[in-house]
Amino acid sequence: MYAGFLAVLLLYLVSIFLGWEFYYFLFLFCAIVFTVSLVRFEVGFLFVLLTLANPYLLKETGTHLHLSELVLIIIFVVFLGRVFILREKIDFPREFLVPATILILISVISLAVARYYLAGIQQLVRYVEILLAFFAVVLYTSRTERNVYRMFIALIIGGGIASIVGISQFVTNAIELRQTTRVFGWLGGGYGALIASTFILSLCALWYMRGTALKILAFVTLPVSSVALLLSQTRAWIGALLFVLFFMMLMERPGARRKILLIAGAAIGLLIVLWQTDLFGLLHNDFLAGAMQGAFRFGQSQQEHSLNDFSLFLRFNAWLKAVELFVTHPILGIGVGNVRFSSYITLKLGMPGEGVGYVDNQYLQVFAEAGAIAGIAWILYVYRAVRAGIKGVRSSTDPRLHGLAAAFLGCLLIYAVGSCFWVISPEHESFAFMILYAGLSINVCRLVHSHELKEGSQGIK
Repeated sequence: MYAGFLAVLLLYLVSIFLGWEFYYFLFLFCAIVFTVSLVRFEVGFLFVLLTLANPYLLKETGTHLHLSELVLIIIFVVFLGRVFILREKIDFPREFLVPATILILISVISLAVARYYLAGIQQLVRYVEILLAFFAVVLYTSRTERNVYRMFIALIIGGGIASIVGISQFVTNAIELRQTTRVFGWLGGGYGALIASTFILSLCALWYMRGTALKILAFVTLPVSSVALLLSQTRAWIGALLFVLFFMMLMERPGARRKILLIAGAAIGLLIVLWQTDLFGLLHNDFLAGAMQGAFRFGQSQQEHSLNDFSLFLRFNAWLKAVELFVTHPILGIGVGNVRFSSYITLKLGMPGEGVGYVDNQYLQVFAEAGAIAGIAWILYVYRAVRAGIKGVRSSTDPRLHGLAAAFLGCLLIYAVGSCFWVISPEHESFAFMILYAGLSINVCRLVHSHELKEGSQGIK
């Protein structure tokens, strides 16, 4: 033990001498993730959830690699080792394997018509990595209620940290730039989806779960995530959250609806406190008012309204262009990973690495890139995941399982609905989160079924 400590200390001193402190800590972090995953894989997987929520860009390495991608690589290596050495079975349900495989195969074939092969291959790697490898790991690690509960808590913690990061960015920009800016944490455009999901998880923790520590965590995270979501000013994800809250209330009994309204009221109350105290004195609430106007489009000048209307017009035109691309290339599209506009005004297709944006609709993006069969396969994949989530919510009688099923279904719907106004597959973390919630919804549905069978057998006895 002492020898190991001295070795670590010596390595640290050498790294200081050579100016490699960052690489020392990065290596130490990776070693910890690898060791924990090797000993207790389900616990090691929690590092994935925390880093996906806060995907720090490893600029010091001279690459565009995110810390979350590095952790995923480590997890995949350990997972494959366990599968091949320990001969553990990969339980991949056919109803998801088939559409995922079809989407990938059609995307491979679409490379024949692609203008940019590198962009197509990059998207293919992402499909294989997330739809197959990551999905298999999610199913593997969430086979027991205990592991699912751990992941539930880790997701709230990760989202809470991401919320604080976003608020800190907003405050810093307001103080330094003296203006209201949109914030995206370390995630980019998918930040709003993460924060909206954190809101749903925290709400369900207060709504269904027991345990004082968890309720305190959720009670603190709920208003913080609310503020962060408003500061992101991303109407696609704010609208998706409102839709999901309405949907969840319709699915629940009248008593549960009153409870969710009470919790939502408490969250709004805390939000008002934060507003009226100027984020506890951090900055003037004029900046918060600017963010609120950007998020909900009230109190804006005629010029600001015109700019927002023009933005909506550009998005609508981008959708029409995607439909046009699909109609003219219905079989294979124009090539996976190749739909990227160089200008939203001219809608001219540019090089994927230099383009300014996507179609802003995940479903149309798949149809335009890879054709009808791939687009239908993607819709089928999402539909089956949502169906499994609804089945888990409706079938569960155990309060904790019911809460987990409702939470993961709500988060999945955030991404499924928000994808009508955003493209997530090119964004590594957002794509992974959507598939994560699909896998968790499926396994919670399985746990609900096994729990009912167990209760039924006990009743017969």
